[in-house]
Amino acid sequence: MLDALKFFLFVILLLVTIMLNQHVTSKRSAELDLELLWQIQDTKEVYVIPNQTLPSGVYTALEHSMVIGSLLEDYNDVNTSWVGETDWIYRTNLSCLAEEYRYVLLTFHGVDTFASVYLGDTHLGSTENMFVRYRYDVKELCDGDTRELRLQFRSPVVEARQRAKDRSLPIVPTCPPNMYHGQCHVNLIRKMQASFAWDWGLAAPSMGIWKPVRLEYYSSALIRDLTVATVLSKESLEHWTVFVGVYLETGLASAKLKGVLAFKIIGVPLVNESEETLAVVNKTDANGELLVEHRLTVRKDSVERWWPNGFGKQALYSLYVRWEDDAVNGVKLANPDTMISEKVIRIGFRTVELRQDPKPDGLMFYFKVNDVPIFAKGSNWIPSSVLPERSYDVNYVKFLLYAARDAHMNMLRVWGGGLYESDHFYRMADELGILIWHDLMFACSMYPTDADFLRTVKDEVRQNVRRIQHHPSVAVWATNNENEVALRQNWYKTDANYTDYYEQYVELYVRTVLPTVEQNDRWREVLLSSPSNGYQSIKERYIATNPQDPLYGDVHYYNYFLDGWNAAQYRGGRFVSEYGFQSFPAFTSWPEARIYGHAELSQLINHRQHSPLGSEPILEMIRKNLPLPTDTSNADYWPELIYLSQLSQAMIVKTETEVYRARRLEHGTMGALYWQLNDVWIAPSWSSIEYGGTFKLLHVWMRDIFAPEHLIAFVNERRKLEVVAVRDTLAPAEELWNVEMRIHRYGSFRPVDRHYESVRVTANSIGLVTQWDVYEYLAKRGLHPADHLVLLYAYRNTSNQHQSELVAENFALLDKLKNIRTEQRVRPTVVVNVVSAVCSERNNLTKVSLEVSVSVPALFVYLQLTPENSTLKQCQFSHNGFLQFQPIRTVRLTCVDPGCRNKIQARDITIRTVNDLLVR
Repeated sequence: MLDALKFFLFVILLLVTIMLNQHVTSKRSAELDLELLWQIQDTKEVYVIPNQTLPSGVYTALEHSMVIGSLLEDYNDVNTSWVGETDWIYRTNLSCLAEEYRYVLLTFHGVDTFASVYLGDTHLGSTENMFVRYRYDVKELCDGDTRELRLQFRSPVVEARQRAKDRSLPIVPTCPPNMYHGQCHVNLIRKMQASFAWDWGLAAPSMGIWKPVRLEYYSSALIRDLTVATVLSKESLEHWTVFVGVYLETGLASAKLKGVLAFKIIGVPLVNESEETLAVVNKTDANGELLVEHRLTVRKDSVERWWPNGFGKQALYSLYVRWEDDAVNGVKLANPDTMISEKVIRIGFRTVELRQDPKPDGLMFYFKVNDVPIFAKGSNWIPSSVLPERSYDVNYVKFLLYAARDAHMNMLRVWGGGLYESDHFYRMADELGILIWHDLMFACSMYPTDADFLRTVKDEVRQNVRRIQHHPSVAVWATNNENEVALRQNWYKTDANYTDYYEQYVELYVRTVLPTVEQNDRWREVLLSSPSNGYQSIKERYIATNPQDPLYGDVHYYNYFLDGWNAAQYRGGRFVSEYGFQSFPAFTSWPEARIYGHAELSQLINHRQHSPLGSEPILEMIRKNLPLPTDTSNADYWPELIYLSQLSQAMIVKTETEVYRARRLEHGTMGALYWQLNDVWIAPSWSSIEYGGTFKLLHVWMRDIFAPEHLIAFVNERRKLEVVAVRDTLAPAEELWNVEMRIHRYGSFRPVDRHYESVRVTANSIGLVTQWDVYEYLAKRGLHPADHLVLLYAYRNTSNQHQSELVAENFALLDKLKNIRTEQRVRPTVVVNVVSAVCSERNNLTKVSLEVSVSVPALFVYLQLTPENSTLKQCQFSHNGFLQFQPIRTVRLTCVDPGCRNKIQARDITIRTVNDLLVR
């Protein structure tokens, strides 16, 4: 009973300690999170916000305390601009006891961005890079007295402005375009580049402590990072060699170390037991850091390989590393645990190569994983929130990554204007089999190369590469986004001083970033830019004559002037790492849509349209292919326009992606990463998932577009219907597919004709089914292309002659939808019935089965929940924007429904079709 009481009192004391950020008396090597009871205020004490929890940002704190409205609503991106131009203070009380610990470090894992750090009256130092971890020795101040821990933040907007003064060579672009409503000179500071606004995002020049703050107590060495590379041994193909780098720290100064590192891969025996330990006798450098390298050998048959999504399992293993100082066993210590440090990470056994094999007309550019060529299917990832502290939201990141996985993506490109993502992001990528193309955080700009800038860049790259490196999902590094092509093509009027800007480019990326990455991860390829010609750019002294050459490296392709629905315009390249088209978010996603009139909503949408071309490309693409609404007085104007914009975006990205997949052999195209997966607010953008989680039509379609077994059909440049069978699957070695092509009139369920082909499709490749002159075929039968489309179905030939398995289906338009002739313009009666609805209170997930009935064929049926269901989150239809050439089809709806409060009924779902607009 007495022991139970003691334990109870201990727990109470521990809770009080945590609540007050007070004394730590554990005698183990320890970390204490200083996350509670912070106060945020401006320097004039007009706004004082108590009881804040870390991670934190000023915008978030002001919003939660209702000083400002939501940054993401109305015009608050402009209305709250004063926040980013104000200086702020973070403060809390701290009491600590150093006792017999040799090291007590106060470690800030992420400070955004410029802050002076004080503990009591002692100035510990200053921060200047939001991507860098800062450590301060506070042992002498851990005497049991309570002191104020204070961070005095300077406005990043003002700081950037000051740094721009008196420069003989301006760092361009100096400001974003006016329609961004952004801030200037972000390229002079090491902060998320998109935080001063981008063409898809608002300006939110945040300040705050966006990652944990921890007190670290230890007496020997701390294991900070582990780097890992798994290599198939050249000496014996039966073994994996695991190269482990252990980064030890001894405070902030050099110290002698003598001890033992122990290594264990949980559940996996090592070939040589002697590899389980390594004696270390060495000295840390002047910064208190020491790299210890070690090799482990594992039998190949004792582990499973890690594979990208769609190619196999994502086998992961726990690597445990323990440091134990010799003093633990050499003398009797009262508290030996202070001399011990441990770390566990998860690793995967796989090989990744970026191949740039010679071809007669250039170089290939593709990834091989475990010796298998991978067609990279995926998207580009921007931060999940414009506010850094929110971008680490575990549940939302998980939702987005699952959405990518479920759309059969096997690669995401972490774009260089955002963030080095959270540990959770990379762990999830490992688990889901999503390869990561990782830019370093430099984008669309020239950058300075003064000594202080290069110094902090080295720290940034070193720390983040070491932290991220061990994840099997990371496939390649690129030092920047679009800076090579920007310099070569004079995006920012650099030609007048080209030599100077070229020297800065080489100094930053070739002499600083590249070697720093390679020093900390010598096993992965490092690209100098994206897009780039890869090896060819290096041959051309780092700036290729044409960085967008489709015969080398990767390309970014955007064209807003040609008809994006026309497959003949797309040539592709070896690897297309960016391409896409804009659309508007769903009408119901705009909170303002319920209270704004048409003119007000139009003004807001135009305010948030940051593309220099405005919304004209969206309208022009609809105008080329669809009936464009013109009556702005109609209450349905914006709902209809939004629907058509999403349909047009989906058709453009579908067409482009399918051309790239079909050109795998002809053009050597081995990657298609569309721009972009996610958003940071409700605004016109290129995303397939709106901010908050609503799928646009594009993302629903991507499940079929990226399907591992797919049937592609489009009218090619020779005006023939080109049909291609695609298999990303590895077994069996060959399959026979039977392909049926049905020619339909738009107004009839029954096909007017059928055409059949067969094709043998080898594993992990494509097969040409046919190049069919469908227009000549129609002409001979007196059929007009504008009245018809082709529906295609692929069936797997099985041993059972009486049973065939549907593998894939698709469609091909033979003319523009706006050209459908009058007699085929029919308006269907569309009825939605709720067949079943079940909500699980365990996971707050509502699943609804819907039956969609049509009286005549319906074109691109668009289902949407009404605004009254606003408490439902992240709603997804299994199919949407679909062609319905059968009387009835089933669609599933899944939503997050906190508390299971909603009872979805048929009247909660609105329906739109292209037919409605054609018959108007």
